[in-house]
Amino acid sequence: MARSAGEGVGAPVNYLILTRSPAAQESKDMIKLGPRCANPLCPQKRSVWRTILKPSRGVFLHKQWLCSPECLNQALGQFLTPVIETTRANRETRSHRFPLGLVMHSLGLVSKESLQSALHAQREAGQGRVGDWLRRQGVVTEPQITQALAAQWSLPVYPLDRWERLLNWAHLLPIGLLFSFQMLPVHYLPASGLLYVAFSSRVDYTALYAIEQMLQFRTQPCVAQESHIEKALEALHSRPDWKDTRISGPLEPSRISGATLQEVIKYGAREVRVAGCADNVWIRLSAIDQVRDLLFQSRAEHPIVANAPAVSPLLMAPMVRQP
Repeated sequence: MARSAGEGVGAPVNYLILTRSPAAQESKDMIKLGPRCANPLCPQKRSVWRTILKPSRGVFLHKQWLCSPECLNQALGQFLTPVIETTRANRETRSHRFPLGLVMHSLGLVSKESLQSALHAQREAGQGRVGDWLRRQGVVTEPQITQALAAQWSLPVYPLDRWERLLNWAHLLPIGLLFSFQMLPVHYLPASGLLYVAFSSRVDYTALYAIEQMLQFRTQPCVAQESHIEKALEALHSRPDWKDTRISGPLEPSRISGATLQEVIKYGAREVRVAGCADNVWIRLSAIDQVRDLLFQSRAEHPIVANAPAVSPLLMAPMVRQP
């Protein structure tokens, strides 16, 4: 007779148990049929012998195993819908923080008259940040703005005066994501799995949550001087060995799943992970010898399609592999 049984962690496994006679229940031959596809509409679920005669390598979508590109495409389309909806909801949510100008005034960095003058200039121009207007007036310095920003977000200031040595951790994230949020991974503690991420202005916790989902690290935000982060990002962008994949356009599940499926087939990916933040859907493809990042952005000014860097899987968090 045939029955199913689970095996360990990961994809459920089917077994065909052949009993020679009712009196010999202890003597059984178990034939492993392979993992079961997580797609409820998978056509291979209807054929046991097809699974025996033609096993499929398949690919993981997070911890769900899919047996074929078609099943991956269907599952990915369903998986992307709530991710995109959450991404749009987070984009419309504004963070309520004490205004930076008032923070600087409370810290004694600017006078009431100077702050009012900067706010008036900001209203007249219809653009710009109050900190930039105060700098133009020569009232505050960039380190003072960074000090106020740290107080506004209740975060420490990370010194990036020697940012060149901090680029060792930048490969952990797509450069397009770093530019979108003006952030930079500055330090990683392997023993605790803690990644420090510095922001130059607004701290985006949706980006931090996406990093934790994708890398399986814990994150700790901090702030740094804007000019230091800008120099570091420009240095990354000009490096010939640094490439990244950014695709602009509407965040539609069918469009994203189709483009992802092409890359999965092209590079033989074994696992697909998905995370959304602000106007970005970040997809990471893991193959045996490389990791590729795809970044779908709804607000990119121009379509950018390039090759992503090959990153050693040893530098990433352990990923689930097919048994």
